[in-house]
Amino acid sequence: MSKAVFITGTDTGVGKTVVAGAVVKLLKDKGYNVGYFKPVETGCSPECSDAKTISRITGQHIDEVVLYQFKNPVAPLVAERLEGKKIDMARIYSHLDKLKRSYEYLVVEGAGGIKVPITEEDGNIVTYLDFVYETFLPVVVVSRAGLGTINHTVLTVDVLNSVNIEIKGIIVNGYTGDSISERTNPEIIHEMTGVPVISVINRMDNPMESIAYYYPEIVNFIF
Repeated sequence: MSKAVFITGTDTGVGKTVVAGAVVKLLKDKGYNVGYFKPVETGCSPECSDAKTISRITGQHIDEVVLYQFKNPVAPLVAERLEGKKIDMARIYSHLDKLKRSYEYLVVEGAGGIKVPITEEDGNIVTYLDFVYETFLPVVVVSRAGLGTINHTVLTVDVLNSVNIEIKGIIVNGYTGDSISERTNPEIIHEMTGVPVISVINRMDNPMESIAYYYPEIVNFIF
């Protein structure tokens, strides 16, 4: 069985895909057999950009990387209702188990934040929190650097703690140092959550490659 981790964000657009891609690249460059899995990707118009980008690094076929592809850039539950294509959680869990048996390391990525709804089963909405609870995957939280991130990050950690999910750490992404909030947020987040801040990543061009180059230590904290 592989060493696996789930990458979530405090919100959409915080950089979890570039972090996931950087982790995959670092492991691949070390010679490991590493896989990537994004159970659902929305906003695939016409292609699923996250899955396509990272599958190029791992060498996986796109159909192995992402099981459900939707055109509309909305939460998976909303996308399946709009497009009439049902998401089957049993299929997702089965595919995850297969990937864990196939790779030394596996990086799994959600969509948006941890309470984003995936689908509805037996009258209950299934979220990514339910997914990590059912799969026992440890979690890395990617958050913004700027104003407002304390609230979003602490709430994300609190909800993960509410169901005893292992949190590997927090990665603060997009740091510029231009505001006092950016400079003080990591310390306050750690103080309020007790979760280690793995890294504070500067805002950079070509971020996936740059993170892998400038922040190779993140792999040691995650695995």
